[in-house]
Amino acid sequence: MEFEKVVSKARESFKSKSIIGKNPAPRFESYHAPFSICSEKVRCVLLIKNVDFAAYDVVLRSQENYRPEYVALRALGMGREDRELVGGHAWTGSTSSQEMGFDPLALPTLVDNLKKRVIVDSMQIMEYVDQEIPNPPLYPETCKEMVEKHMELVDRTPHAGLLYGGDPDNDTRPGFVKAFANGLCERQCKTLKFWLNNKNLPEELRHLYEAKLKKFQSVSHTLTNDQHLLRSSIRGTKDILAELNKDLMKSGGPWICGNHFTMADIAWHVSLLRFLTFGCGYLWEDLPQVQSYLSHVLSHPVLKSATYTWPGYIPSPHLTSLLYQEAGMILSERNRLMVVMMSFLEGGVFMGLPELVKYAGRGSVGMLLAVMIGIMVWATG
Repeated sequence: MEFEKVVSKARESFKSKSIIGKNPAPRFESYHAPFSICSEKVRCVLLIKNVDFAAYDVVLRSQENYRPEYVALRALGMGREDRELVGGHAWTGSTSSQEMGFDPLALPTLVDNLKKRVIVDSMQIMEYVDQEIPNPPLYPETCKEMVEKHMELVDRTPHAGLLYGGDPDNDTRPGFVKAFANGLCERQCKTLKFWLNNKNLPEELRHLYEAKLKKFQSVSHTLTNDQHLLRSSIRGTKDILAELNKDLMKSGGPWICGNHFTMADIAWHVSLLRFLTFGCGYLWEDLPQVQSYLSHVLSHPVLKSATYTWPGYIPSPHLTSLLYQEAGMILSERNRLMVVMMSFLEGGVFMGLPELVKYAGRGSVGMLLAVMIGIMVWATG
């Protein structure tokens, strides 16, 4: 059967697998990345529903999601052949499939082994899991319209634009993120061209790779020639956050729908966390309801286990205090140490050394670890 064949090949193509829960052969399989907006949303829903699942961590740095075995899995869940693909629109910084078309090489992907289905869009996955596992309900009838409104608001928020280009007038991304994002499109295009020139690429997948290549060519063009679009996306983000502030004021909190925790709160946890990770707290300086909500939603014990305390989540100097408060000194210290390591990795000595000095200045433990890192850098350099 096609389902078993395609899923089996996808499983075999990824090395990092873990079982979340007690069932060694769970119904669901999630193909995701630790630091991926859409992946984080789906993980949150699965954990909130207390569902056992197989977690396949896909390494974005080496573009594991471009492997034909994974793309074939996405193609199986794509549905109709005439579905609009990415690459046909000017890039806006959003990852919304409604706005930008379906991305056949993106994450996450959910496999339902019971019903032999592959679901490929994060919004659809979240709704699917909520329908299949009805408790706790995340689209309560009393406020379904409000939940849907905020799901759409988060979906069209330009998170990808922030990753690739930052805020042109106030770029607060960690230095190593800027270094990583610089030339990222070119590296992704190079990998896509490698597969398009590979004689072993199945012909029925070729148009999917071509669509992804068109998308990144559009991204590259925008980053090079249209800083106005990035500024416009930041203004649009502020408008979206103002709408969140207004609705929080109406609801009275602590959640978007008052006392009802919903799918909208999951989406906003992930969205606000991304902004915080990139140091964009200035976006809600004049939005008191959002500030209060941020503290509440980021402290949710299940959601944080699916996001910023999930193994492999990106480090950031902007997360140190949050991690100390919500996860303890060990994870907070690890975050600070990983900032130093990532700075050396992405920016070399010129970026890593200042971060190492800052780290060493935080006490005896920092000094000891800084010396160890210095020895490692010297030994490998």
